[in-house]
Amino acid sequence: MIVGRSLLLQSFFCLVVLISPARAQDQPNRPSSSATPVAQTTPSLEDKVPALPPSDDPKEIVRRSVEADHRAAELARSYTCTQREVEKKLGKHGEVKSTEIRTFDVNFYYGEEYSRLVQKNDQPLTEKDQKKEDEKLEKFLAKLRNQSDEERAKRAAKEKKQREEGRAFLRDMVNAYDFTLLGEEKVGGEDAWVIQATPRKDFHPTQPHADILSKIHGKLWIEKREYNWVKVEAETIDTISFGLFLFRIHKGTRVELENLHLNDEVWLPRRVYLNGGARLALLKNEAVEQEDIFTNYKKFSTSSRILPGVKEVPEEKPPK
Repeated sequence: MIVGRSLLLQSFFCLVVLISPARAQDQPNRPSSSATPVAQTTPSLEDKVPALPPSDDPKEIVRRSVEADHRAAELARSYTCTQREVEKKLGKHGEVKSTEIRTFDVNFYYGEEYSRLVQKNDQPLTEKDQKKEDEKLEKFLAKLRNQSDEERAKRAAKEKKQREEGRAFLRDMVNAYDFTLLGEEKVGGEDAWVIQATPRKDFHPTQPHADILSKIHGKLWIEKREYNWVKVEAETIDTISFGLFLFRIHKGTRVELENLHLNDEVWLPRRVYLNGGARLALLKNEAVEQEDIFTNYKKFSTSSRILPGVKEVPEEKPPK
């Protein structure tokens, strides 16, 4: 649910994968085109981080944080929210050339995440835009309703593979950096380690695109109770290219993430900030500043049932 609608802004997504894995592993684009209508599940207490001996080794702390994120991924999919996105196009000297504000209702239908545009520039949608969004949602739902069992199974297998690849990417991250413990700070009411991540020159990636890690450095704030990421700051130290130069993210692009603790069980994004330049294919370079604020989180659970001759019906419990 993170990052904007333009293809150019999607080139920043690799950085968001790095700083916000729990949410980003699920749905990098908005909206998704297909899904598996499965029930949301809530991990049991046994899925939480097990008791571990104390450690001041920064690499071990980061390794534990990656494992904690794996356990939290399903919990993250049990929350809906409101996302307000402010996108600014910048000039050569950093001046703001244009600003566009979009607000989304991030929800789940048949187990699939969907971001529905509800406001532009903090104003309700026009009748024309509202009709367009209604048609998009109906098209999205119709495709889910009409999926065969075979299609749903294929989609489930694909999503499982993507999650596994995302986890492998994060494990590569543990080996991609030299970590330095800078100290401790209280962030969001939690005691957290502050860890500097500096790319290793001898890093050999095992996963697709993990080579970009050698071109990013940053800091991690990891809370001390369950090793969750509370805050992250990252910056590119070299140009990052994708797909034979289809996308380029310029040196000096900065990404910031701030998380908040919900229901004493999961950390989810509160703020994501991007500032930098990118180039799409042969188009001109573009400087962008974007800030996404996530509010109004609500937890839900659903079950799905299929009745003879009718559409699948999701049953929702009231949000907590």
